[in-house]
Amino acid sequence: MPHAYRFLLLFIMLLPLVAPAQQLPKVLFDAAHAQMAGNADWVIDADVYDLRVGTGGAMVPGGSESNPQRFPTPDQSGITATTPETYWSGGISAWGVELVKRGFQVETLPNNGRLTYGDATNDQDLRNYAVYVVNEPNIRFTAAEKTALLTFVRDGGGLFMVSDHVVSDRNNSGWDSPRIWNDLLTTAPGGNPFGFTFNLDNLVVKTANVPVLPTDSLLHGPAGDVRKMEFYNGASLTLLPTANPTVRGVIYHPTADATGTQQALMAYARYGRGKVVALGDSSPPDDGTGDPGDKLYNGWSAEADGDHARVITNATIWLAARPGTPLAATAAAGLALRLFPNPTTGTVRLVSEARPTRVIWYTLLGEELAVPPAGLATDAYDLRLLPAGLYLVRVQLPDGRVLTRRVVRQ
Repeated sequence: MPHAYRFLLLFIMLLPLVAPAQQLPKVLFDAAHAQMAGNADWVIDADVYDLRVGTGGAMVPGGSESNPQRFPTPDQSGITATTPETYWSGGISAWGVELVKRGFQVETLPNNGRLTYGDATNDQDLRNYAVYVVNEPNIRFTAAEKTALLTFVRDGGGLFMVSDHVVSDRNNSGWDSPRIWNDLLTTAPGGNPFGFTFNLDNLVVKTANVPVLPTDSLLHGPAGDVRKMEFYNGASLTLLPTANPTVRGVIYHPTADATGTQQALMAYARYGRGKVVALGDSSPPDDGTGDPGDKLYNGWSAEADGDHARVITNATIWLAARPGTPLAATAAAGLALRLFPNPTTGTVRLVSEARPTRVIWYTLLGEELAVPPAGLATDAYDLRLLPAGLYLVRVQLPDGRVLTRRVVRQ
């Protein structure tokens, strides 16, 4: 074996087995803008149901709507690869559980939480998170909150914007989610920052109109390939490349041009050092469980052949992966390539920014191993036939990067 390769193996062996907990990427789910109002429950977990819609649309005590707290319970440390989404109680608990399975930490910005950026007095300031998920806001963002959101993205944060159809004002505040998002986009200083707007329409469609983008991180990411989407009362998007030339649609209305700017159902863009993803319907992330007083539907895994779960997971991972930051540079937990669980008793998942073009397993002596995939999961590998010990996996990404990580087989 070449001396250079022996040195590389020795260097990898000296890396820490597990990155410190604080280095794991954190995702914050917003519940401070009446996401629990009406027949909606866009929270990852709630153990108490004691809120109602008050004056001006704010959620106040004295009702039966979900009241999620910062940390979901039971603790996320108890989640394993086989944990069901019902581990937590919330209309989008499947989203949260899936992220934890892939090595993320998740939190909720509760009803009384403060949306800030750069405020050291706020423990949940956006500076502490990689991604901020806002699923169908029903309260208009204040001027200060708009500034916080835009600055968060500009400085490298990831924002996941989910809307719903026109006239979906669940808390009677006078503002529905597409108008709330457009208010952020169209009143931003310097013009529309992200290069899209939500159309004030109401679509019920099933579509397989997906552009041919073989290396796209949302359509062909770590969670799998995406070919379909179903909207059950959602809003489409108009793309504005003159405002932001990075904007791209990834799923379109069945009659639209899949390379055009009209009637996109899901899109993304870069802004400054950060990224945004926009989805026009809150049905795809709905997992069908949550507030017992609401009628919820399983759009997460039961529709579009499971593509909703795949594209939303891919999008969240893409939002969190930020080259040039400590997050992306973390040796064992960086999002360029992460392994979960590690150590493992036999099956390990590879989570990377894009679908690897090549995966090779080695012993520490450089001997190549035949490691089969684990079932139907394209990003999982079965190490059960290997003796307990330390192994290496070498992954090549579509952009040419070759990353090596070590795996402990218990």
